[in-house]
Amino acid sequence: GGNLGVLVEIHQDLINSTVGQSVLLPVSYRFSGAPRFPVSIVWMFTNSTDTLITCTVLNCSLGANGAPHGCSAKCFPGHRYRGRAELFPENGSLLLRDLQLGDSGVYGVTFRPSHQTWHVTLTVHEPRSTPEHAGTELGGGGTATRIPCYVFGGYYCFILLFLQLLFHL
Repeated sequence: GGNLGVLVEIHQDLINSTVGQSVLLPVSYRFSGAPRFPVSIVWMFTNSTDTLITCTVLNCSLGANGAPHGCSAKCFPGHRYRGRAELFPENGSLLLRDLQLGDSGVYGVTFRPSHQTWHVTLTVHEPRSTPEHAGTELGGGGTATRIPCYVFGGYYCFILLFLQLLFHL
C-alpha cells in the first residue's frame, strides 16, 4: 500500500545472513498516477537514531505499471554506514556490505512525502565452520571434539564434519 501516488512493496520482511557477508533488503515501488518528484527514500536502523542512507530521486522514466527506471538520484549514506550501504533508486532496495552482529535488528524505509514506514527484520549470525576450518570448534552447544583432519585424510574428514554438524558435537 501507500499514499500520495507511491505504492511500496516489501518483498521479504525477515532476512537471515552471516557476519562478513552482504545482504539485500528487497523493496520496490511504483507510482499510481502522475509521479511527483523529487521523492526521498530514507532507510533507518530502528535500533538507533542514525539515518542509514537517504536518497533523493530527482527524476525517473516510468515503465509498465508506473515502475521507475533510469532514475537520476543523489544518495547520502550516514557516516557509520559509508562504504557499507548502497541504495538502488530504481526500486528502493538497500544493499548492506560487511555485516556485523550489531547490524541485527529492524530496518525501516520511508518514501517521502509519504509518512508511512515499512519494516524489514535482519538477523546476522556468526559464520558456521566450513571444511576449510575443519578441526576447529563448531558453533553448536557444548565443546567440539578437536581431531586434526590430516590424521585421517580428506574423506574421513568430510564424514567427521558431517557427523559433527548432524549431531551438534
